[in-house]
Amino acid sequence: MKFEIGDETDQALTTTLVHELVLCKDSFERFAALAKMNIMGRREKAIKIRCHDAYASFLHHLYEFYVGCIKRDLRNTEDLQGKVLDKIFNCEVKKLLKNRVDTINGGYAPSWENHISVYQVEVPTEFGTQFRKIRNRTAHASTKRSSPKDELPLGQFYEKYHGFAYLLFYSAQGCWTVKDIEAHDWKSIEEFDLAVQG
Repeated sequence: MKFEIGDETDQALTTTLVHELVLCKDSFERFAALAKMNIMGRREKAIKIRCHDAYASFLHHLYEFYVGCIKRDLRNTEDLQGKVLDKIFNCEVKKLLKNRVDTINGGYAPSWENHISVYQVEVPTEFGTQFRKIRNRTAHASTKRSSPKDELPLGQFYEKYHGFAYLLFYSAQGCWTVKDIEAHDWKSIEEFDLAVQG
């Protein structure tokens, strides 16, 4: 469905995007806390499962957030083919890496910024495809989640692509984070709250 910026469909999509980013951030913070527990020696299976789930949830919400942004840019809510999204994700990461390099070279990067070499890397051509596949695999009850034959397990995705996923996450927060979560109109989330209160 085609829509215009500012109309009812756009407003609904905007609220959805903000919600996805809130859930993405919550998932990442849970992952970071659980990973820290793991690193500090807490190796119980329950923590491992929760850490895996938090990271999978982080990727799921990050992916869905960007798909929503892509639809908003196109002003069309129709589903997009996976192969098209794969290319768009690769282009987005390349753009973000270039922006970081330009900021550092221009002398206006913040003092805490990473060394320029962190961003002078090639984006593997399969990144977008693997991002889509890992999102699908961890979001559905599939045997591929626990024994991924010919598939990239979540741990290997983390090792190979986490830097790119984190760059997408960090960049999104600058434009889409709601400063006053209480004042924001959450639409159907508010209705759900009223239903739960009975």
